[in-house]
Amino acid sequence: MENGSPRWGFRGNDELNMASEITIRGMLNLLMRNLNEADHRTTIPLGHGDPSVFPCFRTTSVAEDAIADAVRSGKFNGYSSTVGILPARRGPGGLPFPLFCNITYMSRLELTQQNKGTQITL
Repeated sequence: MENGSPRWGFRGNDELNMASEITIRGMLNLLMRNLNEADHRTTIPLGHGDPSVFPCFRTTSVAEDAIADAVRSGKFNGYSSTVGILPARRGPGGLPFPLFCNITYMSRLELTQQNKGTQITL
């Protein structure tokens, strides 16, 4: 109460202070500490950023060749028209399975089936 002014009664909220100590890195470390050590499957940390260091995420040579062919052709060196690029619009029609609204979920299932023995952590 300096100079006769009232004293303010602010205090920190202990719950909020404790919550602010929880970090993403801390949660990842907690998850990694709780992995089953007897399980020898490869763990892929999805927060890593660059998946190319894991052999199961290498780009197939078919995709690399297709990109190189598209660049060399000169057909795709500018902006597309307002309706897009016809081969890109037709692309999904050549898939061996129908597209559904849950295609992302289907892709995850395929990834899991193709890479048996790989443990994916969030």
